[in-house]
Amino acid sequence: MRKDWILDIAIGISSIFIFAVMLLYLPTVLPAAFGYVAAFLIFVLYLTLMGLFVIKRFVGETPQKKAKN
Repeated sequence: MRKDWILDIAIGISSIFIFAVMLLYLPTVLPAAFGYVAAFLIFVLYLTLMGLFVIKRFVGETPQKKAKN
């Protein structure tokens, strides 16, 4: 049974948490409009990097590569 979905759930929950923290914190440090935009960009960047990590680590793995390890 595959358990790759656990990593997807962890990434999803952590991204929502990071987005919520950034939405609350960044507008207090930066001007409000820039804080919200920065929070959104950090959220998108995080999801993009984690998506690339999952693709590179799990989807790009072929049975031949698994057999060598």
